[in-house]
Amino acid sequence: MLLKIQSGEEIPLGRILMVLPGSEIPEWFGDEGIGSSLTIQLPSNCHQLKGIAFCLVFLLPLPSHDMLYEVIDRSYVHVYFDYHVKSKNCEHDGDDEGVFAFQGSRALSLNLETCDSDHMILRYELELVNHLRQYSGNEVTFKFHHHEVDNRGRKVGHEIQKHFKLKNCGVYLHFDENLLADTDLP
Repeated sequence: MLLKIQSGEEIPLGRILMVLPGSEIPEWFGDEGIGSSLTIQLPSNCHQLKGIAFCLVFLLPLPSHDMLYEVIDRSYVHVYFDYHVKSKNCEHDGDDEGVFAFQGSRALSLNLETCDSDHMILRYELELVNHLRQYSGNEVTFKFHHHEVDNRGRKVGHEIQKHFKLKNCGVYLHFDENLLADTDLP
């Protein structure tokens, strides 16, 4: 995926999505966290941001014999993320907390099926960049969550949700490969 996004080729629909076996966040992801959330500091030159990539390592084990009927009905897990940008240049009453400058929620991956090993969701997108560019130098928190839907797209019970385990998450901010984050242009 890294080679594809750095190649400069056009990205159809403005995003790439892959789900594949794997238990570790690739090394090229600069920011990594354990569990379901990650907070990063956006660089001061976010106006030069080209794209953003996410990686989630998860386990969605095969159902037990008692839950086999769930598989016949074909239920799927959908993964989403919320993001909150905290302004560092805000007015406040003496505390160190900033206000949320922006909040949003997006789908990351749809229709995940059960698997018997760790897997990764890799997603690269261009659209979110337009929202983040205006918040250079601020802190952004990504919180990943999921819910199960049936084959008609309706939310269903929590039986399989209890077994979905998000292990690690990573974020990669994509700048022109010749320009590092926070460098000053001549």
